Amino acid sequence: MFGGFGGLIAAFLLFLILHSIPPMQRVKGTLINLLGKRGYYLGYSVISLFALSWLIREVWAAPYVEVWPFEAWAARTTAHIMPIAIIIFMAGFLRPNPLSIGPSSLGGGAGYDNSRQGFIGIVRHPALWGFALWSGAHLFANGSLAEVLFFGGLLVLSFAGMAIVDRRRKRILGLETWVDLSRGTSNIPFAGLFKGGNCWPTAGDGYAVLAGGFLLALAIWFHPVLFGVYPLSGFG
Repeated sequence: MFGGFGGLIAAFLLFLILHSIPPMQRVKGTLINLLGKRGYYLGYSVISLFALSWLIREVWAAPYVEVWPFEAWAARTTAHIMPIAIIIFMAGFLRPNPLSIGPSSLGGGAGYDNSRQGFIGIVRHPALWGFALWSGAHLFANGSLAEVLFFGGLLVLSFAGMAIVDRRRKRILGLETWVDLSRGTSNIPFAGLFKGGNCWPTAGDGYAVLAGGFLLALAIWFHPVLFGVYPLSGFG
């Protein structure tokens, strides 16, 4: 059934269901009341990790159906995009941002300075944009049908997540506060700069660059071990 892609479809459906829970405040609140806040986040993290592991395993196990062939230029394109993706992703977690997801959004993004937007002046949701760039970049070098479904699906989810988070933050912050805080930001890269935004960095932006560089080095080192592919193979 499903031509050998049944497991991949089932894993992706579980992944979608799990990631639809956080925006559903009533469901999330019920689970927190039942499990406690720590129990909810611990359980959610463990189940999400299981779902992602299952999804990756099904991608590897799916029949090989070529959508486009591997090309060295495609691998080089992926390698060029990934440093930007990782640094922007880390910025979503290492600097205050009341407008988006991540630990930095907790407590209303305390410490957020709208006069020094840094990466937030480039994109409103750095973590989601980093994830979108990661998944989009890997589409260049991975042309089997299973890989296209996997990375393409995650790319679509990343962009859909931006709209969902915007709607949720408007509700939590209140429209007037959200409009004031989001002034000069945009979901379209650099578009906020034309609306009065800025890229003046904070310490958190600097930490994101350092942490992103370190994480990139780890990814280059461990990628062949975990996935059997050297990420800089397109340059050889």
